[in-house]
Amino acid sequence: MYCDPPCHASLTGIIHAARLRPKFATHFVSTAQFFDDAEKGNLPTYSFIEPQIIGYAHNDMHPPFGYLFEAAVKSRGAQPDHVLADPPSSLIAGEELLARIYRAIRSLTANGSNHLNTTLLVTFDEHGGTYDHVPPPPAVPPTGEPVPGQMGFAFDRSGIRIPTLAISAWIPERTVVTEEYRATSRIATMRERWKLGSPLTARDASARSFAGIFTSPTPRAQDDWPEVTARPVPAGPESFVPLDAPLGLPGKSLVGGVFALGKGMGVDVPDLKPDQPLTGREGIEAAQHVLAELFPQLQER
Repeated sequence: MYCDPPCHASLTGIIHAARLRPKFATHFVSTAQFFDDAEKGNLPTYSFIEPQIIGYAHNDMHPPFGYLFEAAVKSRGAQPDHVLADPPSSLIAGEELLARIYRAIRSLTANGSNHLNTTLLVTFDEHGGTYDHVPPPPAVPPTGEPVPGQMGFAFDRSGIRIPTLAISAWIPERTVVTEEYRATSRIATMRERWKLGSPLTARDASARSFAGIFTSPTPRAQDDWPEVTARPVPAGPESFVPLDAPLGLPGKSLVGGVFALGKGMGVDVPDLKPDQPLTGREGIEAAQHVLAELFPQLQER
């Protein structure tokens, strides 16, 4: 797992902490390591690149939810934050990250991982709120049979379409794929490619593998790959992150969540009382102390 700086933790790791905790110290590294591994032909068989998701100048292309939290907190009569955990940032920052990764993949020439045996797959976790004229089609429920859940939803249809890009020397120029793929197509592809065994659910059992998109009989030459240059990333106003301002309920809750995670995983954490005053700077330093124990290779050196 490669995480783009200045991330001090991986949200992917935190979400799946119960399963991935033994890998935190060894398999969660900076994208600086990715570029070094790419240059030397040492990319692993499968890797995942996580952008900076929370914090100043995050480059995950996600709209800031900090203001939504602030509005919700105010509506309940609680103290909002002056320091937004997810301040506004530019979509260009995400494009700049993708451009750096793409150029690294295109220039691979070393033995081991190279431009001929490496595919860059860029996908998203949601559609971005844009209108889609195509209604979501039916889908096989993960359990195989529709089981009504919250509000009667049975997970028997897809969601809104999301964009996905595949970059490989074995995909013809200007290819547009119109067949139906799913998020679980990634699982189906990995199971097929590396013989990982039976499907996890009926959803990935029914998903189409990405193997069918590599249709070029000969690889595309590196000098024929498009040149990609991202626009300069605009700097965000420092007023978005007044670190000496006191944290409100959302900020304290985030810090408390980090403490609870660390404590549950054996890290010695300080006792944070609900009414204890805490500035943004103090909260960040305290949280980073805990995260440094969990993700040692993601800390600034």
